[in-house]
Amino acid sequence: MKKLFLASFFLCALLAKPVFAQDEITNDELYKYAVVQETLDLFQSELSGQVTTYVESQDSAIKNRYNALAGGETPANDAEKTFIDAVNSMKSKRTSEFTEAYKTMIKRVLGAKSYSKVKKAVANDSEIKQRYSSIVQAMHAAKEEASVSAGQ
Repeated sequence: MKKLFLASFFLCALLAKPVFAQDEITNDELYKYAVVQETLDLFQSELSGQVTTYVESQDSAIKNRYNALAGGETPANDAEKTFIDAVNSMKSKRTSEFTEAYKTMIKRVLGAKSYSKVKKAVANDSEIKQRYSSIVQAMHAAKEEASVSAGQ
């Protein structure tokens, strides 16, 4: 029952007709923008987890110096330089892959023009930012409820 409600909520949000003037930011646009931003957040979280896992799998001497090495705060020996290069390469490769997928998602879900309009409005208009925050909170609550009902 809860899953049906959750699915209905998201479907209604996607199919909602704009009720504002053409130049206004609709709740549908805000919802789609939120979906795109949540995807970005998930990617960043996933990448951070991958880097953490990789760092944790290293020799303790290198692992314990990672933050100082990554920030360039301390000189590095050859093994440490190789390690930092490998981490940076992994980050760069994954970011490049995601960037292409992210651009495609923006175009398909919201459209580049609408994405730019909504992004600018969320950054500069407190009323729209508040509406956006409410949508994000509702998405997180629905996600949490779905996780609880699924026993996770």
